[in-house]
Amino acid sequence: MRRWSLPVILLTLLACHRANGPHVIFIGLDGADWQLLDRYMSEGTMPNLARIVSSSDKRTLLTQQPPLSPLVWTSMMTGVSPLEHHILDFTRFNPSTGEKEPITSDERHVPAIWNMLTEKGQRVDVIGMWATFPAEKVNGTIVTDREVAGDYVAQTEAVHRAALSAIHRDHPNLAVVYFQGTDVIGHLFASQRVSEDDVRKYFARVDQILGDYARENAQLVIASDHGFEWSRKITVSSTAVATAGKWHREEGILVVPRGAPSCPHVDGITPLLLELLGLPRDVSVYQRAWRQQRITSATPASSEAIANLKSLGYIGSNESTHAPANYHGTRTAASYDNEGLILRELGRNDDSIKAYDTALQIDPHSASAMWNLSDLLHRQHVDLARADKLLDDAIAIDPEPHWLAMRGRYRMEKHDCRNALADFQRAASEQNAVVYASIGAAELCLGDESAAKAAFEKSLAIDPNQPQLRAFMR
Repeated sequence: MRRWSLPVILLTLLACHRANGPHVIFIGLDGADWQLLDRYMSEGTMPNLARIVSSSDKRTLLTQQPPLSPLVWTSMMTGVSPLEHHILDFTRFNPSTGEKEPITSDERHVPAIWNMLTEKGQRVDVIGMWATFPAEKVNGTIVTDREVAGDYVAQTEAVHRAALSAIHRDHPNLAVVYFQGTDVIGHLFASQRVSEDDVRKYFARVDQILGDYARENAQLVIASDHGFEWSRKITVSSTAVATAGKWHREEGILVVPRGAPSCPHVDGITPLLLELLGLPRDVSVYQRAWRQQRITSATPASSEAIANLKSLGYIGSNESTHAPANYHGTRTAASYDNEGLILRELGRNDDSIKAYDTALQIDPHSASAMWNLSDLLHRQHVDLARADKLLDDAIAIDPEPHWLAMRGRYRMEKHDCRNALADFQRAASEQNAVVYASIGAAELCLGDESAAKAAFEKSLAIDPNQPQLRAFMR
């Protein structure tokens, strides 16, 4: 009988465990939408995805509100709400310098799935995911979001190279591979900064990349954080802070192995992956044992990342890049503004108001926080004088058509028809049927039936499916 030393036996057993254990590759395609992917599969642009889908379960995945990438992807990777994981904005203020920088792993208050797998002794690789810098210590490899910079094409290629290298080296139980370019190109196409041929060429390359992962002898899970409006024209900017998110659809994509557990919502992704890996799916089990690591690492230059976020409308071009004087926190005004939105959706209106007020303390010129607080006060019918002033101030900073239309409606309720008409006419740049119907109502209020009829006809031309308006016109 051959004699084996104890170290050799242990290494052999470990190698067998790695080879025979469950292997899952999770691929995140930011903003991917079946509206586009179904067309590309049927046309032959994405044959690899078509083959993957044919042998898997094809589903939709509902996002959360607001559907902003760092918030949603962190919910996907932790299994909890942004109110629990505390990643609530694209950026934070660096605690040492006060400079605005991309959101970091230090801000997360709960374990991510890579922490959970490390605790259970499984190997994990994470490539390019939001809020992973500075890299935490894990049983595997983390290539952070700041290490794969560049335009959407260069970033895609950098992520793919790093992911394949790590997978072949580490043989992980789970690999998490995130591509932002699938969302970036949507916003660029919507703003006519890339052509339809550019979009098709890029997604053909994404399909080749998916084919590479399909050959890795692992279970594939493919998901997006939200969808994107490819099938209808939206008249608002896809790269402006106030309106970029309006191009997002609630229904993202999900591809899972046949018979995989149900996962209707984005915060179900981590429990799903844990179950596929044979681990307990209750994320609270891992929260009890987890201790947030204190990470001390020099911050690399992030000006390029900040510039990219501004170009896509996720940071206002006029926003301050430094924390206000005498403010020592890391959270931005947008962080508290987003918290207010989530709290309001939960019906916690008093807490929502406090969050908006905190946002305005940090940035008194945050038009978004002004608008959100104004809207909440109006809907609660409290402190209406302040609500009106907040809306006026927000419009003075950013005359967003939706805000103008809303102010016009409030003015109509007060029978201030002339000023209401002025707001509706300014909002008409959006080419919205409701706005033109509102113009007609204001013209009627002022006694100009001819102008009212013209506005109503314009509204019906934009949206013929308005039976009440059509009946009124008879």
